[in-house]
Amino acid sequence: MGANPVVILGALIYFAIMIAIGWYSRKAALNASDYYVAGRKVGPFVNGAALASTYLSPASFLGLPAFIFLLGYPFWWALVGIIGGMPIATLLTAAPLRKYAPTSFTDYYADRYDSKWLRLVAGIPTLIAGIAYVTLSIVGTALFMLAILKLNFNVSVVIAALVVFVYVYWGGMVATTWSAAFQGVTMAVAAVVGAIYTIAHFGGINGMTEAVLSISPNFFNTPYANEKASHALMGMWTGVVGFYYTWHFGFAAMPYTVVRFFTAQDIKSARRSVFWAVFFGGAMYMGLTIIGTAARTLIETLHPFMQVEGVKNAVDVLKHMKQVYGVGGAAVTDYSMIAAMEGLKSPFLLAVICAGGLAIAMSTAAGWTMVLNVLLGRDLIGKVFGSNWPEEKPVQVTRIMTTLVIVICTLIAFNPPALVLDISGAAFIVILASVGPPLILGIWWHRANTTAAVANILVMTFLSTYSWMYANTKLGSAHWFFLSKKGGIVTPHQFYWVFVGFVFFILISLITKPNKDEIVKKYSYDLRPEN
Repeated sequence: MGANPVVILGALIYFAIMIAIGWYSRKAALNASDYYVAGRKVGPFVNGAALASTYLSPASFLGLPAFIFLLGYPFWWALVGIIGGMPIATLLTAAPLRKYAPTSFTDYYADRYDSKWLRLVAGIPTLIAGIAYVTLSIVGTALFMLAILKLNFNVSVVIAALVVFVYVYWGGMVATTWSAAFQGVTMAVAAVVGAIYTIAHFGGINGMTEAVLSISPNFFNTPYANEKASHALMGMWTGVVGFYYTWHFGFAAMPYTVVRFFTAQDIKSARRSVFWAVFFGGAMYMGLTIIGTAARTLIETLHPFMQVEGVKNAVDVLKHMKQVYGVGGAAVTDYSMIAAMEGLKSPFLLAVICAGGLAIAMSTAAGWTMVLNVLLGRDLIGKVFGSNWPEEKPVQVTRIMTTLVIVICTLIAFNPPALVLDISGAAFIVILASVGPPLILGIWWHRANTTAAVANILVMTFLSTYSWMYANTKLGSAHWFFLSKKGGIVTPHQFYWVFVGFVFFILISLITKPNKDEIVKKYSYDLRPEN
């Protein structure tokens, strides 16, 4: 398999647009407000498209079809969970935070809990999650570069990191917002086009269903419907509910979506942004569900590597690809969606799919890089440790932080520790269990206090990070309960810590001293929509 000129041309056009956005927007990002929050001038359509492409990372575009490939059709509940959770954010966080209008994700913690040190405390899980997300986004970008150029994986990682670095370095949040909006439309179109090609190949939905069942008879089995359910992880209620809940709640509290509310023109615009995010995200997920469902069948019936000696099934195709291109860690399984599209042997389709994949990967990498830029520079160096450097030269500081973040994440991306969806799940749980309760309850519950915020963030960050790492390394999967043996209780991404975090935060708040009345009024009561 060699590089196709049509696919390369499509990628060049895409990269040209991205770099042009970065270059053009460099003059619109010369002050702190523009660089950090795009001047708070972004309309709902653009902000919604950007919100979708930033939130829905390569864990969605590559990881979810890969999990359908591995686990079977019941994994569609996870897709529903992500889209279903988006509207909740308009109630829980979007309108209140836009009314508050901060610059950084940690601003609310410092103000609501009346301590600059909350920036540092809240910054710990944010940094962990941010590194994970930028890393998986570089991995995703590299896999699509591999599909386009048929280069060694490590070379693809370097190219991917350089492209992301260029347009974030130049344009800050202005470039990130407009490029992400373009990427949001691109990813949705790519998934829908891929689904249309897939259905057309089989002559319709019925034809596709029959073809899938001929290769994977248990593919559509739901949990408990048959003792031979498609995969053990979906064979318990915790499998379905856990995957669903992990992302259902995430949209309201993840830093890289929360900051998108800061860029909106006003409260009404922030709410409408969520509608457009659901529109683009929903279209993409419908397409990805179809592609993921047909992936194994397409690979095993059409992929060129099936003709290689010793290759007998789709998993063998991916193993052979790992050897040929030197793909690091578990990342080759994430290539299953691309491999399925390669099987259809349409250069135009592969060009569109690669553009969509690059769009979502680069958008998430850029969005999280901006979050970490502001955290490391403005928040920690400036607000916590008192340096004037971020205030006097905000763009310079964030560009240096961009370089630091991209270099660290690129080094990790050469040998990723898990599938992109598993890395994403780890980041989700760390954030949602630690800083999620202080954010949401800080707005909606007057008793939320500083002691509970500090204790919850530190304790839940440690527990959620440790349990995921232990399960992933010692038990062989991040989805086994870390206190059980391998093959024991199914706990997708150790999701139970989110519930534990809320209970822990409430209990600590009830037994410790509340914050001052004026603080609670300003950063809780006054931010609620009815006020």
